[in-house]
Amino acid sequence: MSQGRKLRGIAHGGIKQEPIREMGYLSNMNPSIGFLRRGGALAMICLVAGPSFQLSAQTRLPELGDSSGALVTSAQEKRLGSEAMRELRAVGAVLNDPEVNAYLNELGRRILKANPELRQSFEFFAVGDNTVNAFAMPGGYIGVNMGLVLLTQTESELAAVLAHEIAHVTQKHYARQLDDQRKNSWMSIAGLAAAILAARSGNGDAVQGAILGSQAAQVQSYLNFSRDNEREADRIGFQYLMRAGFDGGAMGSFMERLQRTTTLNDSGSVPGYLRTHPLTIDRVGEAKALASNVAPRLARESEDYHYVRALLRSYVGDSADAVKHFEAVLIDRKFTSEAVARYGLAASLLRTRDFERAKREIATIRAKGVDHPMVEALLGQLYLQSDDVSGAVAQLERAFQRYPNHMQLAYDLPEALIRAKNPKRALSLLESTLSKFPTDPQLYALAARASADLGLKQKQHKNLGEQYYLQGALRAAIDQFDLASKANDGDYYQASFVEARAREVKRELAQLNSDRR
Repeated sequence: MSQGRKLRGIAHGGIKQEPIREMGYLSNMNPSIGFLRRGGALAMICLVAGPSFQLSAQTRLPELGDSSGALVTSAQEKRLGSEAMRELRAVGAVLNDPEVNAYLNELGRRILKANPELRQSFEFFAVGDNTVNAFAMPGGYIGVNMGLVLLTQTESELAAVLAHEIAHVTQKHYARQLDDQRKNSWMSIAGLAAAILAARSGNGDAVQGAILGSQAAQVQSYLNFSRDNEREADRIGFQYLMRAGFDGGAMGSFMERLQRTTTLNDSGSVPGYLRTHPLTIDRVGEAKALASNVAPRLARESEDYHYVRALLRSYVGDSADAVKHFEAVLIDRKFTSEAVARYGLAASLLRTRDFERAKREIATIRAKGVDHPMVEALLGQLYLQSDDVSGAVAQLERAFQRYPNHMQLAYDLPEALIRAKNPKRALSLLESTLSKFPTDPQLYALAARASADLGLKQKQHKNLGEQYYLQGALRAAIDQFDLASKANDGDYYQASFVEARAREVKRELAQLNSDRR
């Protein structure tokens, strides 16, 4: 199976196979508490939120010259965020789907481009979880659960979530929370983790037990700051959203739908002081008030948004149930685009390995004059997974010529070429793509395979080292860099590079071990 393709994403992406029911999104700047088990940078980040200021839609964004800048520098935030990303990859939390992740990054870039004062780099990624959540981490890493994407009904609603999370980063909520912890001698992280986890589960008895031995006032202080952060991120995110040309009413409409979805989970059984976010009704009202001050607009909506939602829907539940879902959508004609619905059906059929029927659905889409890279990439996958390697190469070469920047093709064409015993062209394509996307572990994995087939030991071990590094396996990465430095098939400069990488990763590993003591 192709590196980076749909079914591999499902196998390693942590997707739950039950219907979407847990609605956790109100963005607490943290991913699922379940990831705390690893105990590294991610565990630290998961428990941080920060104070904020009340702002109107017309308020100028604040200059953050407070003491938080001295406590946590931008470089430190980036390092902590990078470590957390490696841990997320290591536990299989990042959805292994280049089309979904590329789309989220493109949507994020639309917001950033319209707000040129935001000079920080950002990376957006999907989390393979059907629950509804999104979170921001230090260094500009923003995760979005697939369940949240599916709950949105317009691209503006999804953009509103990204704008909200971007605001968490730009307002330095993480650093400001650390600063407050330093000044106020907060309760232990372990006690706070237990309290927040119990609050999210709605278990009142567990909440009471969790806060024993900790001071309730300190818990309340933490949650107040979290609520204020959410309000600030809403207000500043709204400004980002409007500048990017999206629908100003989208933030309120999404929150309203979320409120209806979570009514049963928000019954009041959890004491108000242990809520990690403002009451949803308050945020809905504030978001609507912001939108009422601007003229309504009809936002441009990309086709990619609808194709990505259809693809994610094809991942939900049992593969046969996914097929039945799209069959019912087509029979009842409950779609905004027949081509998108048929694409979702074809993607579901790929999961059931009904390749011929899936190809017929693609043929129907193409017969209607539809021209979209995700359709062409899916057809290439159908050839690949049915072991028609020559057909895959022909289809993917044609598609790559037309869509050279489509990330799915950047994975699948080299995969097909490797299988077709043409690793030289595969490696050439991969090295070109890696020059643009040097933090993609799947590309390095493919490059290592192509290098191995060519007998290039130094490149094979170097690429494996980079893959393991990005996946959080630093010791394994060091071993690979050491092997690369001992290979005799590279020149002096290449050998010097891998030796320097080995020393660099060894220093980083030593620093991480020191930080965790």
